[in-house]
Amino acid sequence: MSISQKIYDSSPYIIQNALLNLYSLSIHFERYGKKFINMSEELSKTQWYREDEIFTYQSQKLKSLLGHAYNTVPYYRDLYKKHYIHPDDIKDISDLYKLPYITKDDVRKYGAQMISSSYNKNKLVHGHTSGTTGTPLSFYWDNKTCVLNNAVDWRQKEWAGVKYGDRIAMLLGRTVVPVSKTKPPFWQLDRFHNMLWMSSFHLSDEYLHHYLAKLKQFKPVAIEGYPSTIYILARFLKSIGEVFPVKAIFTSSETLFPIQKSLIEQQFLAPVFDFYGMAERVAFATQCSESHEYHLNFEYAVNEIVDLNGNSISEGGQGYLVGTSLSNYGMPFIRYMSNDITSFYSGKCKCGRSMLRFNGITTKDEDIVVTPDGKLISSSVLTHPFKPLESVEESQIVQTEINKLLIKIVPGPEYKEEDTNYLRAAMQERVGELIKIDIEFVESIPRSASGKFRWVISKVPLPI
Repeated sequence: MSISQKIYDSSPYIIQNALLNLYSLSIHFERYGKKFINMSEELSKTQWYREDEIFTYQSQKLKSLLGHAYNTVPYYRDLYKKHYIHPDDIKDISDLYKLPYITKDDVRKYGAQMISSSYNKNKLVHGHTSGTTGTPLSFYWDNKTCVLNNAVDWRQKEWAGVKYGDRIAMLLGRTVVPVSKTKPPFWQLDRFHNMLWMSSFHLSDEYLHHYLAKLKQFKPVAIEGYPSTIYILARFLKSIGEVFPVKAIFTSSETLFPIQKSLIEQQFLAPVFDFYGMAERVAFATQCSESHEYHLNFEYAVNEIVDLNGNSISEGGQGYLVGTSLSNYGMPFIRYMSNDITSFYSGKCKCGRSMLRFNGITTKDEDIVVTPDGKLISSSVLTHPFKPLESVEESQIVQTEINKLLIKIVPGPEYKEEDTNYLRAAMQERVGELIKIDIEFVESIPRSASGKFRWVISKVPLPI
């Protein structure tokens, strides 16, 4: 929040609610209103564009962005002159490969030179990554980018049958009440957007019945949050033999594992709509209601798949996701290479949309286990040994070396030695005999400062 967190945390609960709603009101004026309505109406039309129309749309947006960046952003002007490139050399999005890509290190080193001289930096919105994998990255968005981000988000909610203004319970990383708080309420109501913001930092056995009571009182149409957070609620519902019907569940920011999705849908009697976005605003993928495939919102960015040398990878091949924002003129990111690994494919979805789609769930390179013989094991595969183990409250997998894997376990009261033996054997089947598996029992597994949970942490570089 723009309000000092320290002042917020030290204020009485009723004052915190007033401060939150004042902040919400400022956000409403800044990112909603008529601009949001107009953008949403445009997106309701463009979502049905054919592939040729998408190509033309993105090419026109790209050429406009490149001209702006070349004329007003010192970093890109110097970079392109160094490589003997002029915006006129880029006729359409098929020419993007001619441009050098940029990395997180470039943004850290040259970020100040990436801001357009057409904008007052103080009037741009400051953003940053969560910092779950290292030093947070800092950057800026212009207002149009903020409005577009909200409009794309709400377009997916409409795909799920949820309308703007419907009651939604939010379980994300905001510290809506102090982490040190030991008595409910652990939530705050955003009256302007009809959202109940619930703390993700108080989801313990001691407090979960308070959360459920508040949800029953609030009667949300949908719930949105991190997969791991909503999964905790789903496990609690199962343990007490209850379900909590809603229209849709929205998850993001962490890898959604099949074991989580299955239980969440079972206990909330609703489909899960996962979505993928980047704080850098260079990619936004949302799932439709028909196929639940990840659709890359082409109005938002142009996306590519490349190898470590920046060479394009053909459709279906696995590589690093690269994004070029089509809206952020304040601090443009052009051919920005992420550390997210995926592949994608084209063609019309069953829903009738022709957007480029992810071929499977995108995952970060530090979420993939690497074996000594060069195999890449997705974190989703590693969930399978845990499926029959209801005695495990929480777990985390850490690969510190190419031949060592540490599994941290928070055991439940019914956990037995046989569970350890089963888990070690089942995991060994999946990672191979070349990796030594250690199991450590812990009381809890901490979240990051932003409330995110990383289930797999690999510190071994990928051979891609």
